[in-house]
Amino acid sequence: MEGVQVSPLMPRLSRAVALCAALAALGACEREGGELEGSVSEVVDLRYQRAEAQWAPGELSINFVSPQGTGLNTILKVSAQVGDMIPEGYTGPLVIDLAEVLEGGAQRGAIGRSVLDEPVRTFPQLARGTLTVDSTTVDPGSRITGDFHVTFINGTNVYSGRTIFGSFEATVPQ
Repeated sequence: MEGVQVSPLMPRLSRAVALCAALAALGACEREGGELEGSVSEVVDLRYQRAEAQWAPGELSINFVSPQGTGLNTILKVSAQVGDMIPEGYTGPLVIDLAEVLEGGAQRGAIGRSVLDEPVRTFPQLARGTLTVDSTTVDPGSRITGDFHVTFINGTNVYSGRTIFGSFEATVPQ
């Protein structure tokens, strides 16, 4: 062909593209974790490596975490007081109104974040929000899927009036 130049890099580039395509088909090029969405993402990075479902007496939390050095950053923690919602032995689905005000004036849900070398900021109260889980199993190693969405109250806090939402597949730690 006249006027067509062939680069010596082209065969190597083609092999690299083919290799990455083959690895992607096997899942090797896919990034683990995910990214939460909403207007808070304009203020802080909401990418995470994995989600963990943690149970404490009367509390469920979904933690979106990423390792950093020898530690672990909690990119976002969505927690809810559920002690009065789950009958003994129940392991089915649950829909939680995170903005519900409980006796004593505290909200049922709370949002937190703990990232190394980042100033601690308090999230405002929730104007509305829901956490939905498909299961309330506490067995170590089990998977819990679900989703959440929150909107913070208006005010002067950097997060005021903003939103965060996402779906997850969390593991109950061993």
